[in-house]
Amino acid sequence: MDRITRRTLGLAVTLSAVLPGPVQARSSWASGTYVYADLCLTTDHAPAGQRVTLRRSPQGDTLVYEAAVLSGPIQAETIRVDDATRELAFAANADGHPLRFTGTLAVDALTGVIEDETGAHPVRLPRILRPHPNAACPEERTGTLGQDP
Repeated sequence: MDRITRRTLGLAVTLSAVLPGPVQARSSWASGTYVYADLCLTTDHAPAGQRVTLRRSPQGDTLVYEAAVLSGPIQAETIRVDDATRELAFAANADGHPLRFTGTLAVDALTGVIEDETGAHPVRLPRILRPHPNAACPEERTGTLGQDP
């Protein structure tokens, strides 16, 4: 036997001694932390926007929701994540009021509808890889087409 074959066989023997039964393929479980947010500061330095932080683990999912209009971050009481369809739903008590979200997780954004005491609101939060504290909100441009700023 050549050296590579002996090394491969040695690894197989070692794994079979460590892992009882047949080796299972890794599941599609995606553990980790996923952050979707549009938190920013307005030109008056007032906070705006919201953030959803989803932590996935084999021990269970947790979700924290933050919004500039809330007194602080809240932990979701119920969470449902469908791995096949990427649908996400959660419910929480936000400053004494029920809050519900239903939507879809994507690589680049979380989209859906948030329902609170004021009604239903569409949401599109981009996925962020690094937080940018105190980032300025993008400027809103108004006017008619063809006007130069």
